[in-house]
Amino acid sequence: MILKRVTDSLRRQDWTAVAIEFLLVLVGVLLAFQINEWASEHDAKKERSAAAQRLLLEAEETVAFFRLGVAAQQRLNDDLSYAISNVKPGGWAEADQKRMTQGLARALEMTTPGPPSSVYDDLVSSGAFGEIGDPQMRTAVARYNATLKFHRESVEYLRQSLPRLDQFEALSYTFDPAKRRAGLIVDFAKLEKDQLLKEELALAANAQTIALVLRQRNLKRAIEMCQEIGRIAGQPCRLDRPAPSFD
Repeated sequence: MILKRVTDSLRRQDWTAVAIEFLLVLVGVLLAFQINEWASEHDAKKERSAAAQRLLLEAEETVAFFRLGVAAQQRLNDDLSYAISNVKPGGWAEADQKRMTQGLARALEMTTPGPPSSVYDDLVSSGAFGEIGDPQMRTAVARYNATLKFHRESVEYLRQSLPRLDQFEALSYTFDPAKRRAGLIVDFAKLEKDQLLKEELALAANAQTIALVLRQRNLKRAIEMCQEIGRIAGQPCRLDRPAPSFD
């Protein structure tokens, strides 16, 4: 229809009509581009919002993961400290030997943290992470990841510094088929006289203290990250969310 009007105007040499028709076509094309751009931006905004919500949920689970980790590490340290402080003449006989054994049994536990990260990894691999949030949020995420990397590297170092306790006569291990795990048997009378073993246990306790500091630092960074992502997602970070189950 427009083409026929333009052709007729050209035949009549009605340049004003030609110009008007040309402007109408141009405006129509520009408007179509603008509508397409608006629609694309609207869809992209919805995708960024959905991604921020998924990232926030994962950050909340990460906070819960490290919150439980700090609590577990604190219990380990308390039990180990209790055992070491009561390994003295006359002390262990009156102490809670079950708790002491539990603390000594966990003296060499040193786990590498494995918090949830599938959403973050997917966003990074697809290139979408850089489009979410602002520099302040992305800085908080980067700080968390740097702390986590340092934590994992430190755990590997601490593992190498942990002593071998199976070479001491005061400690022996048995396997419990019902529980499918090894159990520790402690001869406290021998332990109180074994100065080298007590020194090794002190070194293990020091390593576990460092492990607690690492977990606490990771929890702090995870909270900061979660709060920043919550700001971008438009809702507060839930610091009381239950930890994810990996069963």
